[in-house]
Amino acid sequence: IKNPLTPMKLSVQYLEKAWKDKVPDWDERLTRFSKTMIEQIDNMSAIAREFSDFAQMPAAENARINLRRLIPEVLDLYKGYEKLNIRLSFSGEQKEFFVNADRKQMLRVFNNLIKNAIQSYDKDDTAEIGVMCSLKQNHCTITIRDNGCGIPKEEQDKIFNPYYTTKAKGMGLGLSIVKNTIEGIGGTINFHSKEGAGSTFILTIPLATPSE
Repeated sequence: IKNPLTPMKLSVQYLEKAWKDKVPDWDERLTRFSKTMIEQIDNMSAIAREFSDFAQMPAAENARINLRRLIPEVLDLYKGYEKLNIRLSFSGEQKEFFVNADRKQMLRVFNNLIKNAIQSYDKDDTAEIGVMCSLKQNHCTITIRDNGCGIPKEEQDKIFNPYYTTKAKGMGLGLSIVKNTIEGIGGTINFHSKEGAGSTFILTIPLATPSE
């Protein structure tokens, strides 16, 4: 629930500034903002109903979703950050990256990973994050890389465990939920990290077949 709150607040401030500056594309920004905010609020409401018991997370409602559209929508939430640069790239000319997954759960996956990447930096540093997507045969690979504090070697085998966290606040469910979601659609999540040098998370997700 916490993960989207800060970028949602900053998005409101970003929109307010756009209104004061009388930007020419105001209508387009408002439409995109409203759609994203409503979807995120609905997502948090669903989590709140079930979050008290991790074993009873909402059942997935899988459908064909296009990651080439969904990922930029998630990143739009973070435009209000002052000390944040996110670079998004898609390899090749492929215009669609369809996977068979629950849209709300995938929003949660990317919110968790982006927020973790941001939090790996000192608050006074500018967070540099790279999100790269590529296609390989029958699956897509999404790589999220940061140059933050990294994960200590002794902690690396525990980060996907439920209720395990190195943060002063938080329930330690974020990465566990991410792992369960990705594996639930037949994918995998791996990472490599070096303390003081940053982390890279690699998601491999099967592409949806035309019949799905």
